[in-house]
Amino acid sequence: VWARKAHTLITRISIRKKDVIRLFPDLIKPNVIHSASQDKLIHSYDLRTDKKVILHQARNGNLCDMTQRKDHEYELITCGMNTPIQFWDIDVTDPVDYIDYPYKLQSIQISPSGTYLALGSETSEVLIFRVDTKAFLGKFIGHSGPVNKLFWTPDEKQIISVGAEASMCIWNFYGA
Repeated sequence: VWARKAHTLITRISIRKKDVIRLFPDLIKPNVIHSASQDKLIHSYDLRTDKKVILHQARNGNLCDMTQRKDHEYELITCGMNTPIQFWDIDVTDPVDYIDYPYKLQSIQISPSGTYLALGSETSEVLIFRVDTKAFLGKFIGHSGPVNKLFWTPDEKQIISVGAEASMCIWNFYGA
């Protein structure tokens, strides 16, 4: 971790054995960073105290992506291969909730309002769930390969998906 103004090394965090797939600061506590990696581990680390806050471990499958809820408990949400969509609370080691899905999910992105969850699948689909009820709302089909990345527009009216076949789709989204 580097200091912005002084451009000096503050601390080095070496807690991973495999590639990191996602890293971002907590929405409420910016001194806490969350990281997920291919070794099935989710670390939350406090930069101020230079200590690990909690370690989560997916029991089965591999993690592919992670996002954070913008309401409720600000839980982390992960997706992957041979594992359900899982919700992780910073105070609890095991998942606090999940959504079953039978195929590999490559990417996950929460909407700007925190109401919806978009997921990109290996089956070329973009899936939409409502976060609070975990209800499946629908899917978009247009890619001919896995959906690697997803982005919501700030007004939440479009979802941009990027596929492994080098295509980009822009989907109109009208909520539910």
